[in-house]
Amino acid sequence: MWPKEGEKIRHGALCVFIFLLTISILSLAEGRIGYDISVTVNDSNNSTSWSRGHFISAYEFNSESHCKGDGNSSKYIFIKGLDDVSLKENTHTKEGRLKEDSLLSAGSSINFVSIEEAVSDNAERYNVKINESMPSYLMSVEETMYRGEGLHKRNIFQNHDDKMMTSYHAKKFSESSAFAARYRNALIMADVVPSGVDEFAGENHSSMLRFVSESDIYSGFKFKSPDRDIEEDYVGSFKISKKVASEHSFQFAEDDIGGMLDCCPATYPGLDYSLRAAWSCLLHSMLNDSSLAVK
Repeated sequence: MWPKEGEKIRHGALCVFIFLLTISILSLAEGRIGYDISVTVNDSNNSTSWSRGHFISAYEFNSESHCKGDGNSSKYIFIKGLDDVSLKENTHTKEGRLKEDSLLSAGSSINFVSIEEAVSDNAERYNVKINESMPSYLMSVEETMYRGEGLHKRNIFQNHDDKMMTSYHAKKFSESSAFAARYRNALIMADVVPSGVDEFAGENHSSMLRFVSESDIYSGFKFKSPDRDIEEDYVGSFKISKKVASEHSFQFAEDDIGGMLDCCPATYPGLDYSLRAAWSCLLHSMLNDSSLAVK
């Protein structure tokens, strides 16, 4: 909104973050690998279609940021393309004092893709077995403190069909959060006939969100998955401490845990102590916690 004639304009520090990282296999065609299957079988009475696809590129991304000052701020972060692993953050603050330290790390690697297909002589039956190992990970550690005229903050963390969300509105606000998501490998089998599809999808992926927050106006948390739906709303001044973990596990005959551990960075010597401690705790939990250990 433009100021009215004669209205005084209040000057102050303006801290604006516009961070956009959209990775849908990037633009490097030579680094893109994967598969795309689409089949239709039919007879005189019925017709059935089935499809499956997965593409990824090998890459690594790391970001460390620090912000401290007085004024207004706006931050938008969007990371996707890690085989349905994504993060979205949208934060706006009005006039006030803000201190924020954050770390983002994401990456993917390619081990193998094996596809075995069979079609009946009369083309009325299609069988496929897909054994894939294209692991990816996403980790985020953030500490935020704010005092001022108003903050609105929303985070969405997603790993396949599991979605974790936090939202806040506050004039006095603090939060320490750590999120980790990992996709490891999958075994997909499908038997397609004119009358329908018999499909098995065994996937190894896990997510964990830990946060401690304090907000004086509104705090919200949601967790959505195919078999769970949790929604919490807190109006007023609340302190919240929460840990949420979700794991989808399927045991493979081959174990490539070593390759997955290699993809995750272990240290960030430039971080201050609190971020290093959160990062260390997050890695320890993701790699050694028995409830989330990669099988």
